Amino acid sequence: MESFDPDEETVYVEPDEHAGVQLDHDVVAIDVDRALALLEVITDDLPGGGEVREGQRAMVRTVAEGLSRREHRVIEAGTGVGKSLAYLVPAAMSGQRVVIATATKNLQDQLATKDAPTVSAHTKSRVAVLKGRNNYLCRNRAHAQRGGQMSFDDGSEVPRGVADQMRRILAWSNETTSGDRDELPFEVDARAWRGLSVTPQECLGRVQCPQGQACFAELAKDRAAESQLLIVNTHLYAAHLASGSMLLPAHEFVVFDEAHEILNIFATLLGTSLNASRLRALSNVARSILGTEFADSALELLNCADRLASALQSQYDAEQFTGFDEDVLREFTQASGLVTRIVEALRALEANGPDAEARKIRALGPAIHLANDMDRVARIRDGELLFLAKRDREVDIEVSLVDVAPRLAEDLWSHVTAVLTSATIPDTLARDLGLEGVTIEHVDSPFDYQTNSLLYVPQDLPSRNDTGAEEAIIEELIELIGAAGGRTLALFTNRAVMNRVAEVVESRVDTPILVQGTLSRQRIIEQFRDSAEASLFAVTSFWQGIDVPGHSLSLVTIDRLPFAVPNDPLAEARRSRSERPFYEVDLPRAAMLLAQGVGRLIRTKTDRGVVAVLDTRLAESNYRSSLFRKLPPMKRTRDKELVHAFLKELYDAQ
Repeated sequence: MESFDPDEETVYVEPDEHAGVQLDHDVVAIDVDRALALLEVITDDLPGGGEVREGQRAMVRTVAEGLSRREHRVIEAGTGVGKSLAYLVPAAMSGQRVVIATATKNLQDQLATKDAPTVSAHTKSRVAVLKGRNNYLCRNRAHAQRGGQMSFDDGSEVPRGVADQMRRILAWSNETTSGDRDELPFEVDARAWRGLSVTPQECLGRVQCPQGQACFAELAKDRAAESQLLIVNTHLYAAHLASGSMLLPAHEFVVFDEAHEILNIFATLLGTSLNASRLRALSNVARSILGTEFADSALELLNCADRLASALQSQYDAEQFTGFDEDVLREFTQASGLVTRIVEALRALEANGPDAEARKIRALGPAIHLANDMDRVARIRDGELLFLAKRDREVDIEVSLVDVAPRLAEDLWSHVTAVLTSATIPDTLARDLGLEGVTIEHVDSPFDYQTNSLLYVPQDLPSRNDTGAEEAIIEELIELIGAAGGRTLALFTNRAVMNRVAEVVESRVDTPILVQGTLSRQRIIEQFRDSAEASLFAVTSFWQGIDVPGHSLSLVTIDRLPFAVPNDPLAEARRSRSERPFYEVDLPRAAMLLAQGVGRLIRTKTDRGVVAVLDTRLAESNYRSSLFRKLPPMKRTRDKELVHAFLKELYDAQ
C-alpha cells in the first residue's frame, strides 16, 4: 500500500438585520463573528443537529472578506465542506442583492428549496428563483389554445398524444402559482410545452400582451427584483451577459457554484448556434402567415435547409470540423438571403386584429434572431471559432469564444464582485476567465478518505489504444462488480464503448445492470439508489451532479482518463494559442473531470468504497502527480486481492 507523499478577520459593523436590498456602492460591512454565530445557529437547527466544520467556517471568513472588500474569490472546497451555507450566510448578511448561479438543475433545486430558505428564515432575506422565459407557461398562448383544436404557429398538425398533454398542462395552469415547467406532475413532451410557451424572441412583451399583467415569467422577474438572494442557472447568467446585462435585476455580487463549468458555458453562450431545423421552422411559419405571395420563397428556404443539412453532414463526415467547405458556404449564403427577404416581408405585414398581430410578433422575433445569428456566422471575429458539432441527428453550426477572458474582464469582473467555488477548480481557471492575479484558495474536505476509501489502478492492463484493451476492461469489471455485489457506478468516456461493455458484462454477472439512455436520467438514478445490488453504466453527464450516498454505491470505475478527443475543435483552438498546450489545456481539464468522477464515491462521512481507474497512465505517466493533486487523499494500491477483500468486507457489513 502506497501512502501520499486564516487568521480571524476584522470585525465590521453589522448590517440591518432585515438585510434590505441596496444597490449603491457603499462599503459592505459583514461582521465575521456574527456570520459564524449565525452559521452555528443554522447548522444546529438542521435535522439531526449540526456539526462544526472548520473548513466551512474558514470559507465563511473568505467569502465575507471578499464581499466586504469587493475582491474576487476563487475557492476550491472539497466534498462535505458545506459550500452552499458557507456562501449563503455572508451573502444574506451583506445587505446587497447577491445572484447565485449554478451549473446543474440539481444544485439549483437544492438551493431554492432547502439551503436558501433555511438561511432566509434566520435573516429575513428574500429568496427568489429566476429561469429563462421558455421555462414558464405563456398565459396568452394557453388562452389561445383553450376551447378549440390544439395548433402550432406554423399550422402543422398536433399529434393526438401531444394534444392530450397540452390539455393536461392547461388544466394544471388553473392551479399553478408559478407556471414553472419543472413543477408539472408528469414528464412533458417537448412539443406539448413548445405549443404553450414562448422564447424571449416570441414574447409580445408585458405592455403589449393581453395577459401581460398576469404573465408567469414577468411575475418571476418581479420577485427577482425584490429579492436579496436570487438563484439562477449559469446558462441564464451567461445569456444575461450576452444580452448586455438585460435579463437579471441590477446586482453587484455573484456567486458561481460548480464554477469548473463556467468557462465552456460562457464560451458557448457568448457565441451562437444554428442549424437547418431553425431554417425549416421559419419556412413553415412564413408559409402559414405570409400567404401565397411568399410561398415560393418559403418553399425555397425549406429546400435550401435540406441541402444545407446534407452539405453539413458531408463536411462533418469528412472530419472537416472548422470553417465551411464550398458546398456549405454556397447553401448558407443562399439561405441567408432568403431569411433576410422573409424578415423584411414579416416587418411589412399588416396584421388584422390582435390574434394576427400576436402571430406576427411570435414569427418576427425568431426570424430576426435567426438573421442576426447568420450574420454573426458570416462575420467571424478574432478570438472566435466557427466549427461543426453533432447533437442528436443533426449537425449544428457553432460559434464559440476561444478566449473569454477579455470579454469577461471588460463586461463582468469590472462591474460585479464574484465568488467562484467548486469541489474541483482547474489550476488555470482564474487566468482563463480573465481574473488576473486571483489565486485559488483551498478548503479541505472533512471526510476521512484514508480510512474509508481505496484508489485502485490494476497492474498489467493493456494501453487503452491496444488490441485487447476493451476485453481486459470487461474482465476487470466482472471481477470488481462480483466482489462488490453490484453497487457500482461504471463511468465511461465513450457511449459506444459503454454500450458494448455493458452488454457483455450484463450477460456474465448475477446482479442487475442499468445503462444510461434506457430510462430518463431521473428515473435511472432513482432505480440505482433504490437497489441494493444494481450497477449503473454511464457516460460524461454522470461524471458530476449525481449523488448516491450510502449502501447503493461502494465502487466507482472509470474506464480511461478523460482527456479531450484530439479533434475537439474548441480544445484544438485553445491548444494553438498556448505555449504549453498539454499542461495548460488538456491536463487541467482531465484532472478536473477525473476528480469529479472520483468524487461520486464518498458523499457522506460514513460512506466507504473503492475507485478503480482502468487506465495505467494514472499510475505510470510522468504527469500523474498533477492528476493526484486534484484527487481526494485516498490510499492508493495496485493490489487486486486487497481491493477485492475490501469490497467483500463492505458487502458483508451492509
